[in-house]
Amino acid sequence: MTSVHNAQDGREWILDAYRALEPKNYLGEFTSNNVRPDGRPFHTSRPITILTSFLQRNSYGSAMVTFGNDNNASNSNTTGSSTRVIAACTLLVGHPGPSTPTHGDIDVSVSASPLSGPRFDIGGRESVDTASPFYNYQSGKSTASNDGGGIMNDSVPLTDAVAGGSDTQLQPTDTKEIESWIRRTIRSSRFIDPTELGIEPGKSAWRVRISIHIINHDGNLWDASLLCACAALGDLRLPVVEVDRRSGGVRIVSNDDLDNNDGAINSKHNNSKFERRKGQSLTLGPLPVPLTVAVLPSNDESNSRDILLVDPTHLEEDVSSGNSVTVVCNTNKEIIEFHKKGSSSRLSVDQIKAVASMGFGRAQELETLVKG
Repeated sequence: MTSVHNAQDGREWILDAYRALEPKNYLGEFTSNNVRPDGRPFHTSRPITILTSFLQRNSYGSAMVTFGNDNNASNSNTTGSSTRVIAACTLLVGHPGPSTPTHGDIDVSVSASPLSGPRFDIGGRESVDTASPFYNYQSGKSTASNDGGGIMNDSVPLTDAVAGGSDTQLQPTDTKEIESWIRRTIRSSRFIDPTELGIEPGKSAWRVRISIHIINHDGNLWDASLLCACAALGDLRLPVVEVDRRSGGVRIVSNDDLDNNDGAINSKHNNSKFERRKGQSLTLGPLPVPLTVAVLPSNDESNSRDILLVDPTHLEEDVSSGNSVTVVCNTNKEIIEFHKKGSSSRLSVDQIKAVASMGFGRAQELETLVKG
């Protein structure tokens, strides 16, 4: 029995080493047979799990989105990993702009840490030079330290030693770019009505801060982060407030200040210059559903058409050198945004139609899942 387990562990180690040292060839072994390392067809997404209202202490709305299934870890052909992000909505009272006196606003922040993935540093930046498992330590070249205290081995990044020869250019995740894209997409999608965030016209309005944190990164952070932000907004409930009619000042009414008489104002706050505003959930419009497709060059010399991989994993993003397209659609069959990343992500008209068609289908599937 022990020898069987040792043989299985040895095969898994060889597969892991092959995937780390030759990611392009490793992926090509599967795509040449019209399948992916995790067993999915090219056009299939990973299963999606959405959990809401799990951070109730310090937020007014929260959600966690998972792409993939960690139970697949027992399968030696898969990485057994998933992409998981969480989002929480907090509130600030701000002053509306003069051109939109009745509108509130949203702000988005995306953060990561070394727990998000082995490439992230303590500041949340992803580096390809110290990537793991895409990092190759070579002990053959060594130098003596200046103080004569010993020998220090030089380490050579795999991106220079191996990946460069296989035309694979690893692309780091830019959280600032994801922030800007989510903010722009939500504002242009009509998913929320900004007038519902207004409190006192021209004086005060809600500013919703959506804080997104990457729990685990195994590819397609763009889709997971946008869906998580929308799910958190769907879970958001604005609190009960008291508004000063003269100055426009706003005070959030705590649960201790609420009476049992349908939210009447307690006697110590019962003043004619204050007006009570009831808390409410937001009225949601069509959900902006993203679909990201990685663009890989074909390995077949007789067929020059690129390979399109829906919902790419981190490995597939690396091999594609960041070349991908993201289409954002809704159930009204509207294309909200078409975003292209990378210099080689060129698609034909038929391929663009196919991506849009898959985006419309994905919007129909996720509308009920996200909005409940």
